[in-house]
Formats: sequence, structure tokens, C-alpha cells
Amino acid sequence: MNHTFSLFEYLQSPVWVFDFQNKKIIWANSASLPLWETSCPNELSSRDLSLDMSEAVCATLDGYQRRFEKGEVIKTWWYFSPNKIAKKALCHFSGIPLDNGKLGMLVEVISEESILRKELALSNTTNLALLFSKSGELISANDAFTHSYGPHLQDLASFLGDIQQSNHWLLKSQNGEVIKTKKLCWAGKTHHWFNVEGKWLNEQQRLLLSLIDISQEIEQQHRAKYNAEHDFMTGLLNRRGITNAIVENLHNQYPFSLLFLDIDGFKLVNDTYGHAIGDKLLRAIAIRLQEELKFKGLLARFGGDEFIIQVEHRKIKDPAQFAKQIITALNRPFHLNEVGELSIGCSIGMANYPTDAKDIETLVTQADMAMHRAKLRGRNRSHHFSPDMADALYRKMTLRHHLTVALEAEAFELYYQPIVDMKSNKLKGFEALIRWHDEELGQVSPGEFIPLAEETGQIVPLGKWIIKKACKQLSKWHKKYNKDFIMSVNLSRSQLQSSLAPTIESFLHQYQIPPSHLALELTESTMLQDYDEAKQCLDDLASLGLELYLDDFGTGYSSLSQLQDLPISTVKLDQSFVQGEHKGSQAIIEATRAICEKLDLKVVAEGVETEAQLRYLQQCRFDFCQGYYLGRPMPASEHEDRNFSLLNEIPSMH
Repeated sequence: MNHTFSLFEYLQSPVWVFDFQNKKIIWANSASLPLWETSCPNELSSRDLSLDMSEAVCATLDGYQRRFEKGEVIKTWWYFSPNKIAKKALCHFSGIPLDNGKLGMLVEVISEESILRKELALSNTTNLALLFSKSGELISANDAFTHSYGPHLQDLASFLGDIQQSNHWLLKSQNGEVIKTKKLCWAGKTHHWFNVEGKWLNEQQRLLLSLIDISQEIEQQHRAKYNAEHDFMTGLLNRRGITNAIVENLHNQYPFSLLFLDIDGFKLVNDTYGHAIGDKLLRAIAIRLQEELKFKGLLARFGGDEFIIQVEHRKIKDPAQFAKQIITALNRPFHLNEVGELSIGCSIGMANYPTDAKDIETLVTQADMAMHRAKLRGRNRSHHFSPDMADALYRKMTLRHHLTVALEAEAFELYYQPIVDMKSNKLKGFEALIRWHDEELGQVSPGEFIPLAEETGQIVPLGKWIIKKACKQLSKWHKKYNKDFIMSVNLSRSQLQSSLAPTIESFLHQYQIPPSHLALELTESTMLQDYDEAKQCLDDLASLGLELYLDDFGTGYSSLSQLQDLPISTVKLDQSFVQGEHKGSQAIIEATRAICEKLDLKVVAEGVETEAQLRYLQQCRFDFCQGYYLGRPMPASEHEDRNFSLLNEIPSMH
């Protein structure tokens, strides 16, 4: 053995030096001997490795030598067969000067395959080499390729699966170009993904392909892409998947409709039976949708209980009729073993490409808008997008932003509408009504911003501000006029929280207001939502001594029994009955008065706009009235300027 390299003897990893010219190992440390199936260094150095070396391996080693001359190093898995025993090792190759002035190859084994089990994922990157003739015939495959895929490959055209591409590669490489690509190729029995680097060997007039099998890597990428674009629960495309699928084909896409589906009643199923049953129902819905769609378009679960369907007009001529077909299909009961039959509905919004929009995100937004319009119109139906929906959504988004800013700046104002005692012909008090003038939007109707505030939860801080402002104004009027006015304030269902009673109690103490002088108004529909929770909050408020009014009576859905169960002191009859001219309205007015009299409840008639309406209500012995005829809502300052003179204008029946 050559002693020039004796410094490497003390390395624990196998190391040897290979002589390119003689195709022999000229030195090896002790650690490398078991790997080469020998115990004698001299025996190893006497082996002529060229005897079992294929042309492909020779060409590969020639390539390594040229790379070493450029100062490069190589790390790869290497396949070799000492004494006909197949082995595979992860090696570090580099150039090293020999005593004869030539460049040899220093090989350090990082790990053997049998030891490095945790790195087997790298084993597919073994050094693979194929050598083809000028005509594309396979001349040689190294042992690593033959061992992995067998000796079945015939030529370059078979490898590439394309004779034209084979000819192109041969011509391209002969012109000095290096072939670098990732490609799915035929390895003799099966297809594999390879990272391919091809070079033309001028001296041998051969094409050498150096290959790395990246099938596992590609498979993982495909699996990751599939998982990223599919819904785990239903196996359908997800939002990203259907978006990518449509975008990829948008350049040559036929006109299509996008259907946005939302399941009506799904939350009730989840709340009643639990999420496990809800998930099974979603899978059953997905299967039924697939049966209806067949091969007419794409189907995706968008999230939660929402689905997206894309159907091309060349396959579905009438998308609206197809939407009805979907609704009918989903209206059929679903049978789940655990609970039996379940019935649901479906609301669908539609938007068309390219007439409504030319990009997928806008189409989804439009179809979503149309779906919500379908829900507003009664659910279990479909609706097509129209531009006014976009205008409404933009208005809503703008309004929400301005509402947030206005809340921070307290840029609101309270107007006060008089409520008159019909028996004494005196001013009973006021109803506090919020008004909002925005510098950019102008005067914004409460009918527009109050529902938005309820939807976003902003009604809670806004409602707190209203109560505090109204209490402050009431305290001022009590001191200024020495009158026991009652101030009524409207409440939203969202405000009926356990913290409401303590908050109001603190305002009463702060402004020294007797609890009986503050009234809180709630609508009938407010009472219906989470009735038990609402009742507890109302009981807490009533225990403070506050007045509780039932507003808009006759338009909601509450039962008369709620008038007995809830601590209501006063009923406000909706203005639609007061202003109605048919006998039915009069019958409701008289019946409401009779019912409240029996239940010992006071009655306020809203919306009095004419003298005739006022006189009729006086005849019906109503306790209180309010309306434009008696006084419009005005700022506090205007009421003070008039010194409440409107009381002198009320017609007397005496």
C-alpha cells in the first residue's frame, strides 16, 4: 500500500484512493477492508476493477475526473459489488494528487445503506448511468441501473417514450448542449421520474445520461398537492383546488356558471346530534351532489356547509333549472343509521363567466352574494347575481368602516320624540332615537346602520352609549323643569347580557335618576331568541325597578302567554295598525286594548299622524300616544327652545 495517504488511516469511516488510469484502488484504510470483502490491503490493491466495469460506469468516472479538475466535489450514493456481493454506500468523492502527477479520486464512505436505515429515502438517488450510441441504441447501463430496474431497456426512444424527442436529445447533445430536465421515463418495466443530466462524449461518440430517481420526491409532491387541493372529509376539491382547476383552464374556458351552495338547516343538525353526525351528513350531501353533477362540471366543498359547483354551458344549457334540480335532490331525506332520516334545504347563488366576471375570485364573491339574497328571500331557492348586490355589499362595507370610526368618536346624536298621556293630556316623556350624520355618507338611516351594528356586535357599545346619553339628558330635564318625565330607550337582543343590569344601575346612580323613570323597549322577535336567557336578563332589569315596554306589538311572533311570563309593564302597538284604514286594523286596536286591560298592562299607540287617529285612540281609552301629530323626534335643544309647547296643541276630548 502507498504510505502517502497514511494520515487517512486514523479515520473511522472507510476511505480509499482510486487510480483513474489503472482502474485500481491504490490505497485503503483498515475501515474500508470489510466493505470490500477483504482483510488484506495488498489483495485489494491487486484487483483490476475494470474487469467488471461497464462502459456506463467508465463514462461516469471520466465525468467525475473532469469535475475534480475543476475543483468540484461530489456526494452521491454509489452501487458496487465486491466479490459479487451487492452493496450501496453514501460516498463523498473528491480529487487528490497522486505520486505520478496524475489526479486520483479520494472516496470517503459517509454511511452504508445497511447502517443508514433512516436515510433510505435518499437511496433512490443512487448514481445511475446510461450510455447510448449515436443512433440512440443502449450500449451500456451501469450495475446500479440494472440492479434497480432490470436489463430490459433497449434504446433512448423507449426510455423517453418519444422517438422525436430522442432524436432531438441526440442532436442537441452533439451540438455541445447539456441536457438537464426532470422527466417521467420508461425504465424497462415501469415508469419512473428521473432527474436527467445528459452530455455528449466526443471521444467515444456516445450520449451519457446521469440519472437520479426522484419518483419518491415527485410522489410526495403530488400527494402534498392533492392534500392541499382536496377536502379531507368528503374527498372533493377544496376552495384552493377548484380555484386552481378553473384558473388553469381559464384561457380556453367555455362560458360557465358558478353555483354557490349553502345548506339550510345544517347548524340545527350539528346542534341536535353533534358534529360527528354533521360530518356524516356532509359526506352524504357530497355523494348526492356528485350523482347529480356526474361529469358535467367541477364540485368542491368550500368550507363548513358550503359547496361550489362549476358547470359549463355547453353541458348544462339552463343553469337555473340545474340549480332547481340540485335543490330538489337535496330536499330528499337523508338516512343515517344513527339517527334515521334527516331533512335539509339548500340556498344557491349563481354567477356567470364571462358575463358577470372574468376572474374566479370575483365570481365566487358574486355567487356568494346571490346565495345570501336567496336566503333573504325565503331559503331553499336559487338566485342569480345582479350588479345591485355588489353595490349593496360595497355600501355595507363602507358603512361598517364609518360606523367603527363614528363609535370611537361618539359621532352620534339622540333625538327625542314625545310620548303623551292621553288621560291627563300631559307630556309623559320621550323615546330616545339615535341619529347619525356622516360627513361623507350624509344622513344615515337607523334602519340601515342599526341592523349592521347588530350583525357586527357593535350594537353593544353603541347601545351603552345611547343609554348613558339618554340618562344624562333625562337628569338634566328633571332638574331644569322639575318634571317626572320617563325616558324610553330601545334595546337590541345582543344587549341582553348579564352585565346590562349592573351597567344601567351605575348610570342611574351617576345621574340620580329614579329607576321607574327609565323604560327599556324590546321587540317581540327579540323575546323569542334564547328565551330563557333573555327572561333572566329582563327579570334582573325589572328588579331594579325599570319599566319594560314590548315594542311593535302585533308584528312579531310572540304568544300572549309571554305577556304574562315576562316582566312587561307596557305594550306599544305598532304604527301600521294605527295608520291602517280598514276594519281589520281597528279590530286589532280594540282587541289589543281589551287584552292589555285584562292583563293590567298599559298601552302606547305609535304612529299617530292625524287628528282623526288621535280621537279614535282616545275613544278606545288608550293610555299613551306618540307620533308626528303630537311631536316629531327632535334634538333636546329644539324641545327646550319650544319649552314643550306642543302640549298646548293637543286636542281635548273634554
